[in-house]
Amino acid sequence: MKMGKFSPVAQAPRYLQQFQCVGSACVENCCTGWQVSIDKPTYQKYQAIKIEPLASLLRQHVQKNSGPVSVSGSYASIALKTEEACPFLDEARLCQIHSGLGAQALSNTCSEYPRIYTLEGVQAGVAASLSCPEAARLALASADAVELDSFTLPFANLSLVPFNRRVGPVAEAEPDLVRRHARLLREALIMVIKHPDLTAAQALVVCGLLLRQVAKVAADVQAQGGDALAADQGMSDAFEQYLNPNFLEHAAAHVESLNIPKELQASLLMGATQKFLADNGGRPSFRALIAEVQAGLQVQSSQGAERLKEFGAAHPHVLKNYLVNSMVVSLFPRNGSAELEADFMALAVRFALIKFYLQALAARADQPFGIDECVRVTYVVVRNIEHNRRFMPMVLQSLRDNDALRMEVLATLVG
Repeated sequence: MKMGKFSPVAQAPRYLQQFQCVGSACVENCCTGWQVSIDKPTYQKYQAIKIEPLASLLRQHVQKNSGPVSVSGSYASIALKTEEACPFLDEARLCQIHSGLGAQALSNTCSEYPRIYTLEGVQAGVAASLSCPEAARLALASADAVELDSFTLPFANLSLVPFNRRVGPVAEAEPDLVRRHARLLREALIMVIKHPDLTAAQALVVCGLLLRQVAKVAADVQAQGGDALAADQGMSDAFEQYLNPNFLEHAAAHVESLNIPKELQASLLMGATQKFLADNGGRPSFRALIAEVQAGLQVQSSQGAERLKEFGAAHPHVLKNYLVNSMVVSLFPRNGSAELEADFMALAVRFALIKFYLQALAARADQPFGIDECVRVTYVVVRNIEHNRRFMPMVLQSLRDNDALRMEVLATLVG
């Protein structure tokens, strides 16, 4: 299948150039509690291994999947229970496959995690999932960590790149407004997020206002027969309104003037958390975090809000970097107009949970609070929530039940 000329040069956030697995020093490594996907060539390679005891371990724990091969190339897998470590880890928590057979023997999943490869048209990209503690530390550490640079992919051709997300080239006659201008829309949202006069939460509300207008334009044009020129003009008008320097200059004051019902916010976010714990149990790190969050909620809430606000003023990039990275790795808004609001609200909910947990931790004045806590909350949330296929549908359904899955209540969630 031809996909156009492939460039071995990808766009990658700056932090990825510094990333290197820290191995046994990792505070919560990727070899515990997840199903490890094994691609077909790696499975076949493992079947031919004769070196003992590695050969016996491979035959015992690498099982061919009975269902169809997934898009991710999961031909076989190493299935682990929630708190079970990979059977190939040695006493030093290092991989015996890597040490015994070399890095080239690792599966795509093991060799590439936490990297996420994307292909948008003919533009390749690579970033990292912040479920990796070291990736989260690097991504949140500095103001320029998520700036995109050119990155030469270590692959000889397109077929060797384990793309996690693909979006085909945009056809000239693409009828969907959002898919037609997905990259431009993402660049506009990132510009808002990076605006120096807005906090991450304020920027997210402004992004929501912009997207609500774009969604309305797309729906109105579709209802009237799908005039592409009218749709493009409507989106241009939305950009003119919400990206206008004068508007952005006063946007923070507007967002701050909104009435944020904190009790409803806490009820929605803590309720979703408790339901997740009841249904899934969660990893030990997530359960430990929520225990600390519950302790923080017993303290006067204004203490946490003020302490988090002071931290945000000193380190405004931290939560912004999380948002930008999320958009880059997901190719938001690749799913088009129909899913635009739901996809954005899913991002907003994840951000709201991180901010909510951080505020609860900050409320405990007897405990340290700084960048380390932000890194920890981020990778724990991403690891437990973004990697759990059941969590976001459950949360979004809960919001629907409370009539809260609307852009209009975005400020209530993230404020």
